[in-house]
Amino acid sequence: MRASKSPENFNNPQTDSICEQRQFYQYQMIPKITNVRNEFENRFLTKPNGEKISYRDGYQLWADFWDVRNQTMAKNIMKISEQNKGKRIVVLTGFMHRYYLLKELKRLTKEKNITIKEFYQK
Repeated sequence: MRASKSPENFNNPQTDSICEQRQFYQYQMIPKITNVRNEFENRFLTKPNGEKISYRDGYQLWADFWDVRNQTMAKNIMKISEQNKGKRIVVLTGFMHRYYLLKELKRLTKEKNITIKEFYQK
């Protein structure tokens, strides 16, 4: 797949599925390893505030933040949508967030008169 192709070549359900699977392994399966291996419990980093945190706890915080961040993004998009009823809203985000936001926005808009479209759709 090349970025020189049109957007529908990389903004589609197939690539969304690949991103979702990648993120699943990164944020849900890797913690299953870090949570049972001693080296992640016994090695520490120092946070900017001077507090020490184990690699295990640090990785888990990072993994949990993925869901919180995406859910917050979706809620904020809905808030802006409600403040601008009947208007077109364009959402720009990083590629790895796309599958999550689409899934979350479809859930949040289920009973609402909101249409979600790709930017290249009419």
